[in-house]
Amino acid sequence: MQKNISATIFYSLIFAMGGAPTIALSIIHAQTNDPEIINSALLGLSVMVACILVPVILIQNAFLFAKRKSPTLEEKIEPLKIIYLGLNIICLVYWLIIQFF
Repeated sequence: MQKNISATIFYSLIFAMGGAPTIALSIIHAQTNDPEIINSALLGLSVMVACILVPVILIQNAFLFAKRKSPTLEEKIEPLKIIYLGLNIICLVYWLIIQFF
């Protein structure tokens, strides 16, 4: 498998797992700072976001896997790999800020 395609699949799967709770927490924090509401709403909203985010990423990854030997796709996919890596870093930094500040 091509380097950029495999990295994009890997980074997007990581984002699918970590992005849904991060998006859910940011939505909840925008509406309230009450810890009881945050704790009760986090799981439900995470599942709702994941029900949208995960299938989209799985469809994208199935397409990338089907076209994995295409050298033109390998060149075109590099910006997407960087975007997913950036989103993963942003999610990690967001959770660290929430935990320690």
